[in-house]
Order: sequence, then C-alpha cells, then structure tokens
Amino acid sequence: MRRALAAAVLLVLAAASCRRDPVARLQGTPDVLAVVGRFTLTTTDLNRALAYGQAGASEDPWVKSRVWDDLVDQVLVLNDLSPAPGGAAAPEPLGALSDPKAREAAAETALQERVYAKVEVGPEQVEAYYRDHADEFARGPGVLVREMLLPGPTQADDAEKLLRRGHSFVDVARLYSLSPRRGAPQYFQYEELPDYLRPVLEKTPPGAATAPIRVTDSAYQILYLEGRYKTYAEPLEDAAPEIRLRLTDEEGQRLREAYLAKLRGRFRTVVFSSKLPFDYQKESP
Repeated sequence: MRRALAAAVLLVLAAASCRRDPVARLQGTPDVLAVVGRFTLTTTDLNRALAYGQAGASEDPWVKSRVWDDLVDQVLVLNDLSPAPGGAAAPEPLGALSDPKAREAAAETALQERVYAKVEVGPEQVEAYYRDHADEFARGPGVLVREMLLPGPTQADDAEKLLRRGHSFVDVARLYSLSPRRGAPQYFQYEELPDYLRPVLEKTPPGAATAPIRVTDSAYQILYLEGRYKTYAEPLEDAAPEIRLRLTDEEGQRLREAYLAKLRGRFRTVVFSSKLPFDYQKESP
C-alpha cells in the first residue's frame, strides 16, 4: 500500500513538473529532437539540414553528427538575435528559419557583426609568426623570376622591343601584362617549373629576359631571371598576406567558439538523444 502511494505521489510530482516546465512536456513528442533556447528542433529541421549539406544520403554517423552540431550552433545564434521575452514561454518552431539557406544567412550575418568584425591582426603579429615559423617559408633550389603574360604576338613583339631599348621589366609588364602580379618577383623550385620553361631558363643568364614564349595561340610569356638559388627564404612582404589570412582565420575561430560557449550558458539546450535518428559521435578536440 505504501509503495503504491509513493508511486502515485511520484507520478503526480512528475506531472506537475511537466506542467511547470514546457521543455519537459516535449520529451514525449516524437518529432521534437531538441530544444535550443526559445526554439524546438524537429526531425524535419534535421532532414532539411542534412539535405542542404548534401549529407542526406550519408550513412556515416560522424558526418550527420557534424551537421547536427552546426544546426544547434546556428539556432543558438538565432536566440541571441531575438531572445525570448521574460517568462517560461513554450518553445516555438523555427518557422521560416527552418529553411537552411535563410537560417545560415541569418546566423552568418550575426557572427560577422558580433564575432568576426572584432578580429584584429596587426603587423607585429604577422612579423612574429613569420619569425617563429621561418621553416615554413624556406624553399629549396630554384629560380626567382618576374613574368609578363601578353595577349598576342603583336604585344609580345612590342614588349620585347621596349626591353631591348633598356626599359625596365616592371614598367613594361605594367604596360602590357595580363598577369595580376605585373612583373612582381616569384620564386619557383625547379620541380615546380613547367617542363617547357626549364630549358629556356637554363639558357637565360641572371639579370636577363627571355625571348617571347608562345604559351597558346593567343598568349605569350616573357620571363626575367632575377637569379638562381640553392636555398631561398620567402620575404616577409610576400608571405604577409597568407600569414594574415591564417591568423585571421585562427582568431575568428577562437572568438566564435568563445561566443558560442557564452550562448550555451545563456540559452538552455536540451537534446533528446534517444530520439536522434543516428548514433551521435562527439567531435574530437
């Protein structure tokens, strides 16, 4: 009798708890997979995200887990865009933002404004990275060359005549070249050179330009050989754009993770793991 009474009391307490907690009531709703702040995530939301990420046909639970993680993170950001008013209101569906493209656009706009816009990489950081990772910018035996790419035989002939008259390679390249580098120096290890260039550069002395080289029916190339090197260190000014991009990506990722961690503390996230239609795989750190 006492056991039956205790069980009845527990059922009453559980029912009362469910009435007080709108999230708990959703535990028994088959289609609801999670509650993230003010929003519910359903099987339909997941399937649309998988299809958008071209993972709908995948049987790999790791792939599906990463799509799920991304979906949850996007919805966390949506909560920050429009937090729920005070009170324990029942979680609501994503509505129009169930569309993966619209949801991704909204989340990315918020991340750009609240995270990525705060990323700053100064010249001193670039220099420090270059100094501390000198081995990444060390190159093996090769040649330092300048290039101009010309749109036809007439331009190639005109450019060659100007070079013979003593005009600088850079000035002529700025005038005629289609290449965006406009005669800027570029280092190639010997194995990186196209086969057709190797014999040409072998015959070219340092400080001289090659004759026009026919690349296609409508394109010619003239190279200027700065020098041959057994070892070469890419200059800081050449390496700086790549370093800055790398550091910007790393800092952006760090700030993004810190932002999402803060959102997880602000917005309650409850995943009904037993209802996920795949075996969730936690991402390795």
